[in-house]
Amino acid sequence: MVPGRNLLAFASTAGELAAPDGHTRENCSAVGGHPGSIGVIRDVGHHSLLPSSNERNARKDSAWIHGTAVRSEPLGMAGRDEVNPRAGRDCATDLYAQAGITEPREQIDVIEMYVPFSWYEPMWLENLGFAPQGAGWQDTDKGVTALDGDLPVNPSGGVLSSNPIGASGMLRFAEAAMQVRGTAGEHQVEGAHLALGHAYGGGSQFFAMWIVSDAKP
Repeated sequence: MVPGRNLLAFASTAGELAAPDGHTRENCSAVGGHPGSIGVIRDVGHHSLLPSSNERNARKDSAWIHGTAVRSEPLGMAGRDEVNPRAGRDCATDLYAQAGITEPREQIDVIEMYVPFSWYEPMWLENLGFAPQGAGWQDTDKGVTALDGDLPVNPSGGVLSSNPIGASGMLRFAEAAMQVRGTAGEHQVEGAHLALGHAYGGGSQFFAMWIVSDAKP
């Protein structure tokens, strides 16, 4: 038994008992523990490792992950297409296959994509398979990607509104999850059941994406 480890475990458990969404809260009982802390009636070793979340732990407004993918490509690759990077296309292809998506334009309800410059929206619409090559700008121009459009893109305002470098990509994932959970507030897209979170880095060479839904896979 390692005292330091156990003190950490019991301290975390004390917080868990007070937190409404703690994954193991429902089976915990507060008891007198180490001075100034709250223990739990369970094997101490259990508290050194959080068990995996499962359907029983899931909230009613959970965002279920249907697919995740990452891809990268060398910045100086010969013949590299910087407007339509292969890594982005391959990442999206893998993601859609995992999620069972064959028609992204028709099946995905909302997109949170990494758009640090305005022209990147039509560029990524093409790269991700939502528009034919050279036609992405038309969707933007016609209002298709507006909050009330047929394919809302960045209802949160996206990276053009807030760009905390290092967290910007994760925020796209979080905002996608908020949409399918119905917790996005004033920028909630009505009827959002399936959302795409998209992030990129470097010279448009590193990509990470996920598909989340309000329905279990």
